[in-house]
Amino acid sequence: MSESARKNHVLGWVLLVLLAVVVVVGALNWRWCYDFIRGMGYSATGEMSGIVAKLDLTDRGEFLFRASRPELLGRDEFNSHCVEGESETAVLGCYTKDTVYVYDITDKELDGIRELTTAHELLHAVYARMSEEERGRISAELSKVLAKNPAGLKEELENYDRAERDEELYVRAGTEVADLPEALERHYAEIFRNQDAVAGYYNKYISVFRQLEAELETLETEMNGLSATIDNLSAEYETRMKQLNDEITSFNNCAMVAGCFSSQGEFQARRAALVGEQGELEAKYNQISQMIDTYNSKVEKYNADVVRGQSLNRKINSTSEPEGIK
Repeated sequence: MSESARKNHVLGWVLLVLLAVVVVVGALNWRWCYDFIRGMGYSATGEMSGIVAKLDLTDRGEFLFRASRPELLGRDEFNSHCVEGESETAVLGCYTKDTVYVYDITDKELDGIRELTTAHELLHAVYARMSEEERGRISAELSKVLAKNPAGLKEELENYDRAERDEELYVRAGTEVADLPEALERHYAEIFRNQDAVAGYYNKYISVFRQLEAELETLETEMNGLSATIDNLSAEYETRMKQLNDEITSFNNCAMVAGCFSSQGEFQARRAALVGEQGELEAKYNQISQMIDTYNSKVEKYNADVVRGQSLNRKINSTSEPEGIK
């Protein structure tokens, strides 16, 4: 065999071995290869490029972000990907068919909601790539988070069945809770350089709803208190007013009868008492009227807040009719 033939023979074996190695590595890391290929042709553009910049992702986070090819979509297109049938729950985003879709909510009052939703759905992509062993390791840590933040998280998890609950807890803990156990801090730090900032987006947008809810509760309490006070004062006023009218009638009848009053002094004293009582009742009437005005203003504010809340809920629910459409 010539020297040239031997070199070609050796080169052929080397290439064959390299190909075998590539096949074996690819088989063992098929998910990584798949993600790498999906991410190669993706580049965040427009509003999404600004959103991903704000999330400040790590190298691994950016890798999975590109592999998930996030899209920011308007109502109809978003619904075609993320909403099936009749939905009573507002859907802000979804991770389906290895792709992240985010509902494009542009209302300034809900600033931060798109960043939060993108991060939320990205963590669904992360969870999908975790092994059962890794999920088991963080399960106990997530239980600590749930125990420490029971009210909000438990309420949010009620809408999910048991099979989905662990994943949803993982995603919500990583995007809604700033104070996490150290093990989870390290875990989420593999995706976000500043996980607290991500939770900040959640707190920023959800505070709008919480403040509105708190204001409605306060107004309702105040209205109920005012209503009870007005009813009590009105009942007292009506009773005293009837008594006063009876006393005035009696006084006038007596004034028309000679000798009914023992003296001019008695006449003046009884008249002064009636005038005084009349003045007190007039002041009470004005007090009640002011309370009614205050009550009505609170009712007006309460109704305005209800309308505002309905408007905000429509804005975060892609299945709701846009405002202005009847």
